[in-house]
Amino acid sequence: MKSDDIREELRARIAEVQKDIGKLQEERGKIDDELKDAGKRMAALQQVYGIEAERFGAKKPPLFVGKGVSYRFAGMKLTEALQIVRTENPEVNKKQARRILEKEGFDFRGKRPGSAVHFAWVSLDRRKL
Repeated sequence: MKSDDIREELRARIAEVQKDIGKLQEERGKIDDELKDAGKRMAALQQVYGIEAERFGAKKPPLFVGKGVSYRFAGMKLTEALQIVRTENPEVNKKQARRILEKEGFDFRGKRPGSAVHFAWVSLDRRKL
């Protein structure tokens, strides 16, 4: 008489899914390393760009570039970009800062801009304490 016990089949499926999870975690680790490396390269390029701009007497770029794409906040964390906006315009509020960052093409990485700016704003305020 045949048993209706499917546990062996389920064990095989579980093992297969665990193997898939392991592969995905390995891929994520590689991608995280690549992102970290790209972030370091971006920071180095921004630093050199700033040094060269200063050397040639360039003024700080305005918060709104008008036409074209701005790379001013490229690769930055939101708190870093927000700190720059707040430093250059101490009277700015959260909504204005959000609009500035959106107009400058800041990459919110799929986050809701309003909430992201709020939490970054609060984080910056806490650092001042």
